[in-house]
Amino acid sequence: MNKSIEREIKDQYAKFFRTEDWLIFKKTAEYYLENASKILRDDIQFSIEPLKLLRRNVQKRLYIGIACELLLKALFLKNRYCINRVKNKRDPNGNFPYRINDINIDDFKDDDTLTFNKLMEKLYNIVDFKKDKDVIDKGLRIAKVFRNKEGHVVVLHHDFDPQNYRDIEASLIAFYKIAFNQFLRLKFSFGDGEEAVFEITNVD
Repeated sequence: MNKSIEREIKDQYAKFFRTEDWLIFKKTAEYYLENASKILRDDIQFSIEPLKLLRRNVQKRLYIGIACELLLKALFLKNRYCINRVKNKRDPNGNFPYRINDINIDDFKDDDTLTFNKLMEKLYNIVDFKKDKDVIDKGLRIAKVFRNKEGHVVVLHHDFDPQNYRDIEASLIAFYKIAFNQFLRLKFSFGDGEEAVFEITNVD
């Protein structure tokens, strides 16, 4: 039986992710975050002028959403939890989330990983964010909606609320300190003359 074209393309990405993969997820997320913070209207190519600002902001929101999902996957892997999805709704070796060392990888799909929603569902079982939990949760949920909406629909107007971006910045700053033992300085540039900031340093 011939493979479908979707199956062929999925096979190009097939991989069971292991603990050591966490760093490439984090580094790729940081590429998106830095771009989201710094991209300017003039960086947008092939667009008529009235749409440049809109498309720049769309790109920022997409990059933020993608980055946040990748950071959650990095955190799961760093803490030795599986990010691949189980086959046929199985529940191997206890309840989700699954520790990589406790599972048979044959029970897991190599072409599908956990969704943003599923990662959020168990995030606080993986790491105790203590007093920062509400701050972290709020920013991640905003980023999730940004990614979902900008990835699925097109609108010619978006009610910009700068507080959304301040909430995401606060979320990720707190997240980095606890999840990765790092200080993150982050500011998404939106207004004229507003300086972008993206810098990571180790706590120790």
